[in-house]
Amino acid sequence: MKHPSLRDQAYDIIKHKLLHQEIAPGERIREDILAEEISMSRTPVREAVNQLTAEGFISYVPRKGLFAIELSRKELEDLLDVRLSLELLSVDRCINIIDDHEQQLGKVKKTLEEWELAIKNKRYDECNSYDSEFHLGLAYITQNIKLITFLKDIESFMQIARVTEKKHFTEEMYESSLKEHKEICAAIERKDKETAFNALRENIRNMKKNIRI
Repeated sequence: MKHPSLRDQAYDIIKHKLLHQEIAPGERIREDILAEEISMSRTPVREAVNQLTAEGFISYVPRKGLFAIELSRKELEDLLDVRLSLELLSVDRCINIIDDHEQQLGKVKKTLEEWELAIKNKRYDECNSYDSEFHLGLAYITQNIKLITFLKDIESFMQIARVTEKKHFTEEMYESSLKEHKEICAAIERKDKETAFNALRENIRNMKKNIRI
């Protein structure tokens, strides 16, 4: 079994900090301080930062330095529009082939159960991860590699959006979000494309409404 390189380890740690806003949006990033925080040498940290910069999670400002990505409301809305188009394709494909993938749909339903339990136990910080798992779980059912890749890329940025969105969430809002995802799943199981599409659109509308930037 191949062990991750120091660069890969640094990448995973720093990306986690960015996605969960442990490094705040717009915060300056210094490789020397990061290396000290995660107990690594500068080289793997620099390589990881370079990769994250290429992927758009870190911005380089000439003569000022490196900064954590700070998405504007317009950028978040644009991402949500793209995500909706991909999700509609994902759900359409799922419904067309779901008879042969009941086990995979069962995993998606299990994610919803864990999500519900997290809300019940007030573990709200876990809800973002379950939200992401749900959408990627549907994408995996499609077996469309390009679709999965594109959605995985967007889901990373969506984690940042969800942290921003859910800072002011109440328990009722968490429950409402879960209900929307249950409706999507149930519609897929019934092969009801119209209901599934409408539930997806409603979920995206609510995300846009809850963005406070």
